[in-house]
Amino acid sequence: MKENDTIRKNLNSDIELRSEKVRNLLGEIPSSLVRWGTVIIIAILLILLLVVCFIPYPHSQGESILQHILLM
Repeated sequence: MKENDTIRKNLNSDIELRSEKVRNLLGEIPSSLVRWGTVIIIAILLILLLVVCFIPYPHSQGESILQHILLM
């Protein structure tokens, strides 16, 4: 138990030794990373949705899921 406290104190003291500029850089997530991550996730979801829409519907005469939904 005392070893964990000692390790935590050492880690905290190491972090406190860094300058304010370094602490600011380590503390923030780059906005471009968040933006592009969101764009990539949305693009993947849209592609999956399009692929699913063109898969043949299992209980029909070969029509796609999109055709089945539109012709209901």
